[in-house]
Amino acid sequence: MSRKKNSRQWARLRILCYAGLDLMTIVQDAFTLVRELVPNSCAELALRVDPVEAAPLAGSDATYVSVLPPPSGYAYRDHAGFTANGTPALHTLQVSLSNAGRRLGEITLWRHEGPAFDRHDEEDLQRVATYFEHVLRNAPELAAGSAGVVEDEAMLLATVDGQILYLSDSAGALLDQLAAQERQVFNRRTLPPFCLRLVESVAHGDRYPWLLPLGTLAMAGGVLEARAQWMSAGGAAALHAEDPAYIRTVGIFMKFVVPLPLRIWRALGSVELSPQQAEVAFWMGVGGGRESARANMEVSDAVLRDCVKAVYEKFGCSSEAGLLEQLRPTVSRM
Repeated sequence: MSRKKNSRQWARLRILCYAGLDLMTIVQDAFTLVRELVPNSCAELALRVDPVEAAPLAGSDATYVSVLPPPSGYAYRDHAGFTANGTPALHTLQVSLSNAGRRLGEITLWRHEGPAFDRHDEEDLQRVATYFEHVLRNAPELAAGSAGVVEDEAMLLATVDGQILYLSDSAGALLDQLAAQERQVFNRRTLPPFCLRLVESVAHGDRYPWLLPLGTLAMAGGVLEARAQWMSAGGAAALHAEDPAYIRTVGIFMKFVVPLPLRIWRALGSVELSPQQAEVAFWMGVGGGRESARANMEVSDAVLRDCVKAVYEKFGCSSEAGLLEQLRPTVSRM
């Protein structure tokens, strides 16, 4: 069976994986491309972590993260419930992720119907793994206050022992998403580990001054930024004044931020660009002009000039300012 090269999709995947973002942040978009490159019904990425932070996987000597200790590991599925009882996978394909001889995890694809995965599928998935390994080796540590576009804001109130007093709909949705990627269930009564760390940093700040009431966690499609602070006693806390756990209330304020490089990368999908044009447009968007493309690509001035001209035409603009207006939305910081 003949196979298309899918050069545009491969180029988009390479650009995404070289954007300097955390793997969890880009995995949802990456798996969308992987589905085009290697047709599948479900995709999963599981990273290994140090044994002291993980639980053994049943029937295996491998260890996987169970409670997400940012930013050491995660597992994500782009088709929730696909492997539930009664819908077994018909075909499975898996490749390993490694670095310097150390096994980091696996990418697994399933097909519920259709032909079995073949040698070409395995070669293509191995190429995907190479890109993912590059991300794991080179992604910088997440930091609160990173530039990006705020897509959602939320808040909750909790006691110092982790009991939730108030939970907004947006906060519930964000924490449900976080629990899903951790393969857990958020019960909406007690704080998940990520939020509990923030509460502890406020409640025990005098004893542990190195614990900051700020947290940043990579999630599929963006970054969760959160801060915690004391709230004045009242409401539910006043009803339980005799209980020390309810004397003071902690507020946790969260933002779901899409990093600017990811937002720019998504904007490039709205036009038909060649692989080279897409890379030029991406670096122009990230760096604010053609000098950024020149610094990040090995192209001659003539080729760069031609690519910039083509990018302007396809975006319907005539200058760097016009292009950036379309690629770079107003950014926010924590």
